[in-house]
Amino acid sequence: MRFTRSAFLVVAGSLLCAAVGSGQAPCSAPSRRLTGTDYALLGTSTTLLAADWLTSVDAIRRGRNPELNVLMGPHPSVGRLNTYTTLSTIANLSVARISKPSLRRAVWIVVSAVEVRIILHNFALGYHLNFRI
Repeated sequence: MRFTRSAFLVVAGSLLCAAVGSGQAPCSAPSRRLTGTDYALLGTSTTLLAADWLTSVDAIRRGRNPELNVLMGPHPSVGRLNTYTTLSTIANLSVARISKPSLRRAVWIVVSAVEVRIILHNFALGYHLNFRI
């Protein structure tokens, strides 16, 4: 469990450092255009959503532990998980439309931190990235 917390803190700290560093760069006015930092955070959060989905597929198929996400219920089907993950990914991609760069970056950092915690929890329970979809 100690490794899990350490890994979570390292990833969350790295994401926060990236956002703080990008926030200190001098710029004239907030831009709606995405920068390299935005694309990195978007890619990271989307990849982590996919990893959560794959470990959750493994959890559902094994059926050992109830799902902790109250929106999906204790024993969701793979179809319900697919729908939930699709909607979550669309919402994550929609964050790019937020015009204030610091806000959209904060959202992606929070999503990434939460997803890292979920993925590490799933790994601790013995679930794997299940590519048999």
